[in-house]
Amino acid sequence: MEFSEITKKYWTKEDWENLEKVSNFADMRVIAKRVLDRIPRPVAGVCGPIAETGGLHSIEANLKVFNNTITQLQKNGLRIFDQMPFEDKMQELKAKMNREDFLKELDDDFYMPIFESGVVSTFYFIPGWETSNGAKFEHEKAKELGIKIVYL
Repeated sequence: MEFSEITKKYWTKEDWENLEKVSNFADMRVIAKRVLDRIPRPVAGVCGPIAETGGLHSIEANLKVFNNTITQLQKNGLRIFDQMPFEDKMQELKAKMNREDFLKELDDDFYMPIFESGVVSTFYFIPGWETSNGAKFEHEKAKELGIKIVYL
């Protein structure tokens, strides 16, 4: 997947190299924190279906919609924390874990610390987000944490 030039400018060579070596979500979060620290505030995130059980029922198709949405929002001047660079590694970890452990570790060790940090102040929800358990989780957490919700 090709990432936008805006996304790439927040990543260093070291970040890309470290991402190749990570073996768990906590290690990914360390990289995400470094990237987030380079993005000027306010920072927004994008939420929507990725798994084949939601959206267009294809990980590849859902990722394309996700990536295009992020790129368009960036072109509109929004500062987006782009999670797409982490997706290949997430899928790699998913293949090695049972579904329940994968979802728990993904939420507990990657997403929740980012959400709770207060750095991401707005979530943009892709149409069809309701078909995704992950996006529904993010929606509930946004409400609990006072993160602004925008429906696209």
